Amino acid sequence: MSAEPTSLVNHAQIDQTELSESFRSLFRQHPSGVAVLTAQSDAGPVAMTITSLTSVNASPALVAFSLSKASSATPGILRAQSVLVHFIDEESLPVAQVAATSGVDRFADRDSWSYLPSGEPHYSAVQRWARGRIRSTLDVDGAVLVVLDVLEARDRRAGSERGNAGVVYRNRIWHELGAPHS
Repeated sequence: MSAEPTSLVNHAQIDQTELSESFRSLFRQHPSGVAVLTAQSDAGPVAMTITSLTSVNASPALVAFSLSKASSATPGILRAQSVLVHFIDEESLPVAQVAATSGVDRFADRDSWSYLPSGEPHYSAVQRWARGRIRSTLDVDGAVLVVLDVLEARDRRAGSERGNAGVVYRNRIWHELGAPHS
């Protein structure tokens, strides 16, 4: 018995406005982990908040994320020698909020960040981070999909009872994760 041929979606035949609204609605309700990217660009440090971070592989360590081409930070991140991925928890949520705010100097508070020895800007409130180099990119309409080779990973809270709750973004609201449920 032969299988029915699989048909690909023909985007020209779909009402794009309706599809876009339905798609946005789906992902607004889908909780996503929160991370902040920082890099040293030719013009200085850049930062942006992302909710698209995903693990690709453990060995070699690879992560992927999507960047909006509309973001002023995207060109600096894409041209940087290396990128720092800050994993946001409840104590470092203000970092994500500042990095997500358009039109502000994300590095105005000189006491909140410093450069790592390898040259990336690091927000001191963030205790979990990974540093890497861009392996590949893929332009997709208004976004760029990035694969990052992880060169170094730090979890300064590993084994600590305090401050282990993460943060997710859902329906345009930051949510701190509570106690685990079984």
